[in-house]
Amino acid sequence: MTQAVQPEPATSEPHFKPVCTPAIRRFSHLQALPRLLLVVAPRGYGKSVFLSAIARALRAAGCNSEVHTLDEGRSDFATALTHIERLLGCGTEGAGMMFYGVPMIEIDARIDAILQAAEQLQEDTVLLIDGFDANRDGELGNLIERLVLSRQTRLRIVVSSVELPIDSFHRIRLEDGLRELGAADLSLGSEEIRSLFDSSSNPVPLSPEQAEIIHTQTEGWPAAVRLMHVAMSSRVNPASICFGTTALDTNLTNILSRRVLGAINPAIAEFLLDIADLEAFNADLCSFATAKPQAPDMLAELIRLNLMIFPAADRPGWFRFHGLFSDYLRRESRATRSEAERHAVLGRAVQWCRKHGEYRDAFELALTIHDGTQASDILAGRAQGVVRDEGRHLFYINAYERLLEIEPFPADEAQYWYVWAMLFARQYEKAYRVLAAMRLGTKSDDPVADRMPGRKQALLSIILFSLDRIPEARARGERWLESDDGLDPFESSGVACVVGTSAVADLDFPAARRAIMLARNSMSRTGSEYGLGWMSCLDALIDIEEGDLAFVHDTLQEAVTRARKLLGPAASIVSTMDMMAARIALERGDLDEARERLLNGLSQAKEHGFIETTKVGLEVAVRLWDGSQDSVFAPRHLDPVATSFPPRLQLLLQCAVLVRLVRLGLIEAATDWVRRQDMEGLLSARPPSLSATQLASARRSLLAARIAWLIAQRDFQAALAATDIELHSALKSPCATWQVHLLLTRLEIEAATGHAAQASKTLLRAIGIAAPRRLLQPFVEHADVIQPLIMADPKKNWPLVNDKEFVFFADLRQRLGPALAPDRSSPQQEAAADSFELDAPTSREIELLGFLDSGLSNQEIADRLGLTVGTVKWHLHNLFMKLRVRNRSAAIFKAKRAGLLNR
Repeated sequence: MTQAVQPEPATSEPHFKPVCTPAIRRFSHLQALPRLLLVVAPRGYGKSVFLSAIARALRAAGCNSEVHTLDEGRSDFATALTHIERLLGCGTEGAGMMFYGVPMIEIDARIDAILQAAEQLQEDTVLLIDGFDANRDGELGNLIERLVLSRQTRLRIVVSSVELPIDSFHRIRLEDGLRELGAADLSLGSEEIRSLFDSSSNPVPLSPEQAEIIHTQTEGWPAAVRLMHVAMSSRVNPASICFGTTALDTNLTNILSRRVLGAINPAIAEFLLDIADLEAFNADLCSFATAKPQAPDMLAELIRLNLMIFPAADRPGWFRFHGLFSDYLRRESRATRSEAERHAVLGRAVQWCRKHGEYRDAFELALTIHDGTQASDILAGRAQGVVRDEGRHLFYINAYERLLEIEPFPADEAQYWYVWAMLFARQYEKAYRVLAAMRLGTKSDDPVADRMPGRKQALLSIILFSLDRIPEARARGERWLESDDGLDPFESSGVACVVGTSAVADLDFPAARRAIMLARNSMSRTGSEYGLGWMSCLDALIDIEEGDLAFVHDTLQEAVTRARKLLGPAASIVSTMDMMAARIALERGDLDEARERLLNGLSQAKEHGFIETTKVGLEVAVRLWDGSQDSVFAPRHLDPVATSFPPRLQLLLQCAVLVRLVRLGLIEAATDWVRRQDMEGLLSARPPSLSATQLASARRSLLAARIAWLIAQRDFQAALAATDIELHSALKSPCATWQVHLLLTRLEIEAATGHAAQASKTLLRAIGIAAPRRLLQPFVEHADVIQPLIMADPKKNWPLVNDKEFVFFADLRQRLGPALAPDRSSPQQEAAADSFELDAPTSREIELLGFLDSGLSNQEIADRLGLTVGTVKWHLHNLFMKLRVRNRSAAIFKAKRAGLLNR
């Protein structure tokens, strides 16, 4: 099904020298190329010749350039990405294979890497794309637009197309970064026609008058001029060729082609009709398919005659006919040959292509002759490689659905990977329906076929998991693992991950650890760095819930470093790992690191991961949110991420936002949130039963929201009762983070009801659980109730029991004291306290103030700190909010007045 991507031959058209037209002369110089050059003209205007000619000229001048040809009818965005990666030097070779549920190298991650590589180009580069179709190649069009509009300055792009809608690349048009060539720019004048006739392998000298006759007859249409040259080299008088009022239709090519076929050697004319249905061909294929030993000599003669034959892109030794000439040959073949005769040739071509590994050609030819059995067999044989190893799921879906038009019952293996392809494309419901309709297969001597029912069950558990039918997915997965033969480690690890992640969602951590250990053992047999990265994320999920931050911090950081090195910083799994790392940093109180990690994690959250990993990132974002609607972490920015997953994640986000609003004291906003999200029923004492609340983690989130809502309504008695009931069972579980949350919620209620002594005891219990795990941030988030307890009697001897508690308590006092009780011993500090109230700038923001004062740009600051420009903007946004200013100059003025730039 696929052809290996090979370097373009040094001489892509050895038998053919293009005429140097004014357009070729002009755009063969880099300085003449705009950011985007569009070459739009009907078929036969030499667009491919134009692109090849300027690519050769640019390479000769030392410019990095390459032509990528899009095959008509079977264009593949993933293949286009591979060509662009090769040109820009950012390929993903050697990264390994995919892991269940997501391709190993996500399309979005590859696009991000391409954009990054374009911005870092050190030499001028030109990407030439031949045969672009706006309807078919929409994804590629979006990438071209992003490349042209990015900050890169070294890359130029040339695109050829038969036709483009008027709104294509409209953003580039608005910025005046586009130039367009049309048919008139590519037409040949009389002098170019004389040059073409005289410089070919079959020179035909023309007088100026003869050239003018040909120009009048063809209107400079390059395809017609070339056919006219072949006709004249075969002694056909151009003046005898007459046609209708328009030259730009098939009438002209039909007339010329018929004259050419009548003038050349009859044996070669027969050979042309024999191979008319081959989209691409080489000498060996022609010889075998036509059963003519002299076929290589005939092909060589066609090349010598320059009979509308061109090298096939990226396939040395392979050729194709010009589209117009090919159309004519196929019509003639159908008119003069029986279907049986044509199918016999194509049938032998299928055999040759299968034998020599040209599976994509074999599949297309089998479809052409309506041989569904062979086409199904070819697709089944290449399915795993195309779908799993290469991640070309959309290409495979298209191929399979074309197969269904001639074969209603494809091979089980082909259908099995069709379901996988839909799963990767997030077509979960359709994948479920197709899998349910699959035949169960029959017992046979083929061990692969005999395993198919079990493989379907494994796939079903993964689909159910993707549909968020977690209990059913876990039950099926556990049954499947009991009988797993272990022959396919990807399959084994995939189902084990479903079971493990489902157990995490249900807070069943012992079962989760067992399943994830099994998944890791299976994944280690595959050599997939991407899969091992997922194992690190799943391990981190458990440790985060249990609060074992010291252990998970080091192991996760090692895994992130390894993934960045082997898969690249733009790999989607790195973004998911960063969300786990953001949660760890947040709990430890390192807000700067948490923000930076989270911004990278959320960048791909809509397209990557699953609910449990994305939930971690959204929870961190909500806890970093300051209540402002302008914040990058405001709910309106997080909602698009949540809505790209099943409804359970939206419920979890709604609950987290409510808890945060109440904690910030924004009671009116919390009331409005409950009303707008229609949460009143869910927060009642007897909430309705929903599928989203079947899992323990969802019930826990809903309980936290309900208790927060009771506190907002000042129903402290009901809030305390609900907290104590849950706390009784939580203290028997290993979930330290949840225990600390409940204890601090209890402390909040006790402080609000005037029970300071009991609140102090509750604080000590919370510290006893949090100190060994460094769970500092929950206490900082409750600073308004904890600080009065600590500062009421600064000399109080708190009954702490070990060194970890003493260190933790000292750190807590240090963090809470300056923020809530600033030292006003100097005018500068008093001004700072007045300016910032309780939220002083972080050390990173103080550092940024110095850079602003030095006049550095955002990009220069990012380069100094090793950050992205987006992260710098995030820090500046927060800084401006704290300073209550809107621009750099105001920030510098206020910072100097507050004494911050003197630190």
